[in-house]
Amino acid sequence: MDTESLRARWETLESEQLKELAELGLHTLAKHPLGHHLIDFALGGERVESTRLHTQVGGMSLENPVLVGAGWDKKGWAVDGLYALGFAGTEVGSVLVHPQGGNPRPRLWYSRGAALNRMGFNSQGMEAVARHLDAEERPGILGVSIGKNRLTPDNQAPWAHAAVADRLYDYAHYFVINVSSPNTPGLRNLLNPGPLTDIVVAVKDVLDSKGQKPLFVKTTVDLALEDLDDVIKVCVGHGVTGIIDSNTTIDDELKSRYGWEGLAGGLSGDVGEFRRRANERMRDLTRMTRGTGLQRIGVGAINNAASAIERLRAGAQAVQVVTGIRQSKGRVAREINQGILDYLDRHGLENVEDLAGLA
Repeated sequence: MDTESLRARWETLESEQLKELAELGLHTLAKHPLGHHLIDFALGGERVESTRLHTQVGGMSLENPVLVGAGWDKKGWAVDGLYALGFAGTEVGSVLVHPQGGNPRPRLWYSRGAALNRMGFNSQGMEAVARHLDAEERPGILGVSIGKNRLTPDNQAPWAHAAVADRLYDYAHYFVINVSSPNTPGLRNLLNPGPLTDIVVAVKDVLDSKGQKPLFVKTTVDLALEDLDDVIKVCVGHGVTGIIDSNTTIDDELKSRYGWEGLAGGLSGDVGEFRRRANERMRDLTRMTRGTGLQRIGVGAINNAASAIERLRAGAQAVQVVTGIRQSKGRVAREINQGILDYLDRHGLENVEDLAGLA
């Protein structure tokens, strides 16, 4: 077997185990002052800080426009370490009411900067996540992506999402309804106007009763524009703060470029065509939400300063990174933030907010 085949096999078989080791490493290092020094050394310097990177999204003040997207830290136990990598914060989850093992392994593949995952909402459950978050200092912004257990019937989805929001309300700066994952059978049907409305109303009732916090809905480039328009109408009609796009894609032709054709799961990461579609979708969202007040966060195929700036120019007010953390060996937030500062200097712009929607 040649070297390239051996590398590909290692990446395929060990993807989830390597990620778990990375989580453990960040969790452990963030608990000790020496660990922070080791993180800075590995990154090539301290986190990039500048008032020119400060931005507002949904009433939240972010130190910079780069967040960790849902799916990286599902337990809520690495948020301190991820902040030390230079991110403005982390979206934990998706978090479910009850513990759930997810789909059988192997369920995460990685090749050439791209990833295919069919994790299937593996979650320790909201009580375990609360315990982990109690043990974290939680600097920066903390979001919580909420979902439902596989065995929870669709007619109980509003209760399930609301229950997680209620339990984790005190920890979160914002919440995200995630019914766009492709890895739970039938889940994306909940993006239809009727089911989505019921979920939004249930979660909003919890948030309004406790004191309003931003609420986002996560969408996907796999959603037709007319269906996206329906989602936007639900969001506008029921006081949702904004939209996060895009979740992973199930496009089989794109999967085939990595030898994953016919495999269940969502594709993400450094995939040029996925990035192009996500940028186009952000431009569509910017146009379709003009005048509504809906906020926009971009995710999907963001792995360096150029791709982050593209998404910001397309209309995103902040970006999230997941797969790019592995590709950059943890340096992606620092590289993006420094790259944005360099871009602002070259183009005579004052603040990162000046980038939003330039394209």
